[in-house]
Amino acid sequence: MKKYLKPLLYLLFSLLFLVGTIWVLRFAQRQHNHRVCNALRISIDTNNDDVFLTEEEIVEQLFAAKLHPVGHLTAALNIHAMENLLLSNSTIQNVNVFAHLSGEVHIDILQRQPIVRIENARRQQFYIGSDGRLMTTNPKHTALLVIANGNIPEPFIPNQNVVESTNDTVYPTPLLNRIYQLATFIRNDDFLNDLIEQIYINPKKEFELVSKIGNHLILLGNAENYENQFKRLKQFYTYGVKQENWKTYRIINLKYNNQVVCTRA
Repeated sequence: MKKYLKPLLYLLFSLLFLVGTIWVLRFAQRQHNHRVCNALRISIDTNNDDVFLTEEEIVEQLFAAKLHPVGHLTAALNIHAMENLLLSNSTIQNVNVFAHLSGEVHIDILQRQPIVRIENARRQQFYIGSDGRLMTTNPKHTALLVIANGNIPEPFIPNQNVVESTNDTVYPTPLLNRIYQLATFIRNDDFLNDLIEQIYINPKKEFELVSKIGNHLILLGNAENYENQFKRLKQFYTYGVKQENWKTYRIINLKYNNQVVCTRA
């Protein structure tokens, strides 16, 4: 009998522990189902970049959609609808909504990081984010970024991805895709980021860059080989021309392979 006593006691205590755990969880669930949301906590991660949305704007958006949680039973909250609503804001890259047993509802937001500001041929203004998605501008918030304008026919569609292709070869927005590539390369290079202030698309759909120094245009053509072109440009600025001679050039042409062709003013 003693041989089986210890296993039986262990089984008994295990069953009691399991029953107790289930009871506690059910009690907590019943408490949660009857708990009213008493506070909303919003956290916005801006990636240490410019601020494009505020807690007040998030609250206004929730109220307008009748999804503000305070005063409602936490069990009745439509968390999924709240997340979808906020993700429809193209300024937001990711959002997580969850309710605490305390009755507080937390909203954690990751703000989309813009890398270039676009003004298309329709005079629509918007940003391309670092993740390749289009985001709206906000008159209350601005960012000092490279501007791309000129002959850009592609329209603004909030949250559209200009990086992914439809069939691995064809991009639905080829011009915005190339602008995204150029802007990303410029942003990630300290020298170019300090040098370039504008990307202009001329009537031939060729890329022209406007420098922050001097009064010259930098011609890239179709910019298919932009990495090599930027390499030649950096070498030209570093070794090919003295600072006092920058103003003597009207055009720096990088359209030809392994050449830098300059036109004086």
